[in-house]
Amino acid sequence: MAAKLRIQDGNPIWLSASIVPSKDLVVSPNSSPTLATVKVGSADVFVYVKVENTGTVDLGGCTCTATGAWTAPTAFANFLGNTTATQTQTQAGVTFSAAPINDSLSGAGINVSFGSVATGRRAWAWSPDGRYFAYVASPNGSDWSLTVVALQPITRSNGTTVAKGQTAVSGNGIFAGMNAASWWNNGNFSWAGSHAVLAHGIYAGGPGLSLALMCPEAPSPGSWGDLMPSFPGQVDWAFLVSPCGTMVAFAPKRLNATAPPQDFFQVSTAKATTTTFRKNNASTSVSSTGANVSITTTAHAANGVTIGTGNGTTTTVDDPECTVVGGGITVRVDRVKASTLPTANLGVLAVGTATLGILKVGASAWVQVPNQNGWANQSETHWCLLAQAYTADGTTVPRAWNGQAASPPAFPVALENCAQRNIQINP
Repeated sequence: MAAKLRIQDGNPIWLSASIVPSKDLVVSPNSSPTLATVKVGSADVFVYVKVENTGTVDLGGCTCTATGAWTAPTAFANFLGNTTATQTQTQAGVTFSAAPINDSLSGAGINVSFGSVATGRRAWAWSPDGRYFAYVASPNGSDWSLTVVALQPITRSNGTTVAKGQTAVSGNGIFAGMNAASWWNNGNFSWAGSHAVLAHGIYAGGPGLSLALMCPEAPSPGSWGDLMPSFPGQVDWAFLVSPCGTMVAFAPKRLNATAPPQDFFQVSTAKATTTTFRKNNASTSVSSTGANVSITTTAHAANGVTIGTGNGTTTTVDDPECTVVGGGITVRVDRVKASTLPTANLGVLAVGTATLGILKVGASAWVQVPNQNGWANQSETHWCLLAQAYTADGTTVPRAWNGQAASPPAFPVALENCAQRNIQINP
């Protein structure tokens, strides 16, 4: 495993677009800060630094620290199966009304009409954290159509947003059922933590298990689905949700010694895609050996998850929610009179430091570094901003340069985690 951070150099090297003086208070993941003119008296100009994780391990601290056994999803608690039944429920100021003519959801800033249901068959549930409402209905008993409504503004994993009262994700399918006795009910739908809704049932087109996961915080369309082979009496499936709710695992239970082996697999609720198990950062597979399957997170680290494969045998894999190295990430900016580089450093002034939480492999983030010492220019308008990123533990990605040393060396701009940008500080 290799830990790396990068602040992209410019072309020419002294004009990095990843170092930007700006007055913007917030920068979204999908945009860049607006370049500001810097003056000696500027009190509202920050320095934004774009930091990228170009290594093979996540860096920083986990946003969720929960550990323990992965648990089963929570089935929808509410179900109606005919057109004449009515019901009203209210939670945290949001009211769901089921009626023969129109099912609806209402509250401050929320006004959703689900329409009438020809069969009267529908199920619903609030997410455990109260941020979502999920509703599923059927026009004929076996088909189903599911809608998840955001009950507060939601930011997806890619930075896009869902407004309060809007549909965060939707999905549909069909489960086997030739008559009312075998049609789906609320047991076919469940909240997998608070980040996804799981739908599962017998495939309508033949043998097999139809699976779907609707993930309101994944980029649009936010849904995943698959058809699993069916081996009645030989293989069953357990559905397990990770402690922080960002993974849903599908664990095969071999019910007897003659059952064909099946692999465990997992789906990320942040991406609505399958995610490979990894061990010491290398891809690996885990196959079932018996019926008593389990998954337990003991630490957010490499080999931090223990999988019980079914017959008492266990194996460990990296925690898919947050395998991190090092503590938080520090971003530091200094400035120096540009005419002194690269062979000497005359009058190095500290701009400031800032911290960044977890930065996953392949991800980047704009970090706002406040100016702690003002923009006095010492009668020199031509200055250079020097930015570096390193981990707070001091060793994983070490600090490259100390400009406050008695006789600092030249700034190591050739290093990936260091970059510079020349600016003007006007009177």
